[in-house]
Amino acid sequence: MSNQKPEISITPGRKVPPSYRMRMRKNLQKLMSKSQRVKNDSVVQNNDVQQIIHSDRNPGEKTGQKPLSQKILRFRKSERHLHWAIAIPFMICYATALILMIYYNGNAIRPYRDAFSWVHRISGVCLFVLPMLAILKSRKDLKVYFYNIKQAWVWTFHDLKWLAMMGLAAISKRFKLPDQGKFNAAEKINFMMIMTTYPLYILTGMLIWMTNGALLAWLIHIAMALFATPLLVGHKFMALVNPDTRVGLPGMLNGYVDRNWAKHHYTKWYWEHFGSDHNTVENVEDYVPSTEGVPLIGQVQGESLQPVRVTQEQDEHMPEESLSV
Repeated sequence: MSNQKPEISITPGRKVPPSYRMRMRKNLQKLMSKSQRVKNDSVVQNNDVQQIIHSDRNPGEKTGQKPLSQKILRFRKSERHLHWAIAIPFMICYATALILMIYYNGNAIRPYRDAFSWVHRISGVCLFVLPMLAILKSRKDLKVYFYNIKQAWVWTFHDLKWLAMMGLAAISKRFKLPDQGKFNAAEKINFMMIMTTYPLYILTGMLIWMTNGALLAWLIHIAMALFATPLLVGHKFMALVNPDTRVGLPGMLNGYVDRNWAKHHYTKWYWEHFGSDHNTVENVEDYVPSTEGVPLIGQVQGESLQPVRVTQEQDEHMPEESLSV
């Protein structure tokens, strides 16, 4: 009985030549060594991440990149100009109309009525002219305006859910509001209200002025003001009084808001525009080290190591580099 060791067979019925077997053994050793190096690099990277998490440094410092600013741009200058071009004249119109209705409606001969009446009319003209000038001045940003209109008029189930849970979330932190885009559902309602009533305010105001008090135009004018009252009060409360939301007021003054505040209140918008700044970790507490790209033993570039069918004639003519890893 022969003591010769049997050849290692990969393909049934065929023997692998010794030269090929030796090259396969070397390549397997190279593959295992490369996989081990990648794993070691992954461990070092994970240790660096843990050091970032437990330190007070900005993640950008650890990677040698510029640290992330705590302020991000929420509204461009063109958006802020248009907002105030509408808001200031509208507030003056609303205040003077309130004074005329409550104080002078019962006694028209009281002093300074004409002054309040003319202030109301002039502010109404400004409400028509100033937004046009703001849009004309920043006509290069028309895409921004159309983007905002789309954001305000496109509603999802999350917006309806946000409205339904808004009151509960205000009194208890146990209720988490759905993530929102650039505008939350309440701001969308304000936006839509302004777009639909703005031309009617201008038209009915001109009819009242030119016809010395058209009854139908006056009724529509007053009805729209009454409808806008709860929205206006709510908007002012959230912007000036509520401590959780008034933090965003600087966004309409200088354009910038706190990064973490924007991430919390406008999550979808934040990740859409600022989620990959500098390709660094935005919040180290949310960072989960990825194992993607770390090859496992027996895999090279995502392909499994499969048995190779080769004949002795093919092996003799096979170049050495064709089997290299």
